[in-house]
Amino acid sequence: MLNDVNGGQSDIRKKLENIVEGAVFSGIIQFLILASAVAFVLETEESFDKYETHFHIIDWGFFVLFTAEYILRIYTAPVKKDFIFSFFGIVDLLAILPSLVLIPGFRVLRVLRFLRVFRIFKATRFILAVDRMIDALGEVKRELLALVILSALFVYLAACGIYFFERGTQEEAFGSIPDAMWWAIVTLTTIGYGDVYPMTTGGKIFTAFVALVGVGLIAIPSGLLASVLTKARVEEELSEEDEK
Repeated sequence: MLNDVNGGQSDIRKKLENIVEGAVFSGIIQFLILASAVAFVLETEESFDKYETHFHIIDWGFFVLFTAEYILRIYTAPVKKDFIFSFFGIVDLLAILPSLVLIPGFRVLRVLRFLRVFRIFKATRFILAVDRMIDALGEVKRELLALVILSALFVYLAACGIYFFERGTQEEAFGSIPDAMWWAIVTLTTIGYGDVYPMTTGGKIFTAFVALVGVGLIAIPSGLLASVLTKARVEEELSEEDEK
């Protein structure tokens, strides 16, 4: 009797999994994601302030639908814990969490409503090769972490260096190391807004060096990801050829 019950539950779960992973269900969710993004944008327009109640109702609708989808995906997941803490599981949770501020008692969390912008990331579930990219990030996560630490170190050193050269000339922009960190970040990322820049000869030479280092820092993660993605793509093609 127990086996019959378990077998029935497995059949139901399998049918629900086929529905959730099916093209029709995926198409509906993609449409809801787009509609949610459009509603979020329109809600920021002052001319639509008079429709605030309508936007709340619409947001409640999205909340119910995305919550149902989230529960279904947990229910049909082979290993529920793995899905909940996966990239897509976290994105799905972020898609419904902000709507809780509409519930009485959660008004203090109203600032979280801005997180509705993350609903657009739900669309990554339907973009080809996203899984491959996530796997690639996982393979080089140690290298990327080391790069983040190294970048933070260079920002600190760059801020200290430009502070030494420019503090006497531009106190407003480089009067302290924390002030100089904005310049360091902008320069190392090679953005170069031009709002603050060195005026001393030493500062200009130092800036040239920092800019060259920044080019290298930007190129490293791109090279790492390109290498891993290329390797994964080649392995996938070889696997497809072996199957033929």
